[in-house]
Amino acid sequence: MEDNQEQKELTREQRLDLEEKALQALLQMGCKFSVPLKIYPVKPSKWYNFLKRTFPKRTKVWHDKRIPKSWNVSVVEIPEVETERMKEVYMRHFNIKPLYLGTIDRLRQMYIGIEYDEKTIQEQPIQESKRLFKYIKQMAEIAAVAVLNNPSVADKDSKAVKELTKFFIEHLTVERLRKLAAVISQMMNPAGFTSSIRLIREVGTTKPKTEPEAQRIE
Repeated sequence: MEDNQEQKELTREQRLDLEEKALQALLQMGCKFSVPLKIYPVKPSKWYNFLKRTFPKRTKVWHDKRIPKSWNVSVVEIPEVETERMKEVYMRHFNIKPLYLGTIDRLRQMYIGIEYDEKTIQEQPIQESKRLFKYIKQMAEIAAVAVLNNPSVADKDSKAVKELTKFFIEHLTVERLRKLAAVISQMMNPAGFTSSIRLIREVGTTKPKTEPEAQRIE
């Protein structure tokens, strides 16, 4: 039995290889996350149901007019603490894909404006944490830029960024923001970017091989 267990255990190299493959899969496929809306689902009207029964081939898909058609929204059931029952809510879905260099550069510009001191947080955790709440709008904008991840984010007056920032301010909790920040950090792939710089520097510092005098072509 012990021999079988030893054979099943992965070596350190195998574990690292699996972790690397998992990270690459994540970076290629992106990461999905959802945010609940503050409005409750409603049922289609009786008139809509009547038309659906009468003209099954002509009836359009019912859509809640309170929700923009461009949003990816579905109805899901979640547990309600107060009633201890399941309730239906609208959930808006997002998919963060690997960030383009332009998006990362825009995020870098936004990070610079955040004053953060780990030493101060360790010494005065409550006071400093409360002070950091002044960056709520900036954090929401960072999340919006990462989610959109397209050329429009380079424009500081982008309408799409402003709209999504407003949505995140109104719907994101601190815990969801924390999880989203972790996803954004992974999608930036800082290790891969550092590796790229290392490779470029190696190319620039490597001395070209010189051919012996006898092999040179005049």
